[in-house]
Amino acid sequence: MGRTVQHESPENGDRSLASRVFGVGLRRETYANLAYLLARFPLGVAYFVTFVTGLSLGLSLVPLVVGVPILVGVLALAGYVGVLEAHLLRGLRGSSVSYNPVDPGDQSVGAYAKSVVTNPRNYLLVAYALASFVVGVHLFTAIAVVFTLALALVAAPALYWLPGVDYQLTTASGAVDVGPLTVDASSLSGAAIDTFPEALAASLLGVVVCLVGLHAVNLTARLVGGLTERLLGQTTQ
Repeated sequence: MGRTVQHESPENGDRSLASRVFGVGLRRETYANLAYLLARFPLGVAYFVTFVTGLSLGLSLVPLVVGVPILVGVLALAGYVGVLEAHLLRGLRGSSVSYNPVDPGDQSVGAYAKSVVTNPRNYLLVAYALASFVVGVHLFTAIAVVFTLALALVAAPALYWLPGVDYQLTTASGAVDVGPLTVDASSLSGAAIDTFPEALAASLLGVVVCLVGLHAVNLTARLVGGLTERLLGQTTQ
């Protein structure tokens, strides 16, 4: 009875721990994942404006009947959110997922409206589009803060001595209650990078922050992409 032996490729199986940890910044996948996460912000804004406007207008005009076709249009548009998300997953995440909404040219107006309204995935895509705004804002903020901090720390040896550049680490003031203790935060103020060894240590810390951030980017992109794939599925809708 035959047995299939799987050989691990040097690119994956034989990659050392050091390569996996420190080589994250040299892999194309990392920057594709970064682009995927950054895209959540403008898409989230566009989704939010479009769907909140459509839903608000449609619901407010339901008593005049005009709102009904508007709401049907909102649900139909949700299907094209799935098309766009599948395109992003294929282009940036290397996924094979696809999504094909009902073609309005294949059915009568009534049949098309019924198929749009009775498709539960359209409602999930509307919720996904609205949630994308919150997710996109938080992802953009986190990425901007982490990598701005990392870049500032890495550049410390080249910048700390320049006139007007102040690497002040703490500027807290006042009293802070920590459980039963009261800490005078002003006593923590004044720590700064003003020597080359301190700047070098800060630069090394910046490298660590950057590496951690890039690994977090890959992990988050796999999580967000995986959830989106599960929502879209592989079937033709």
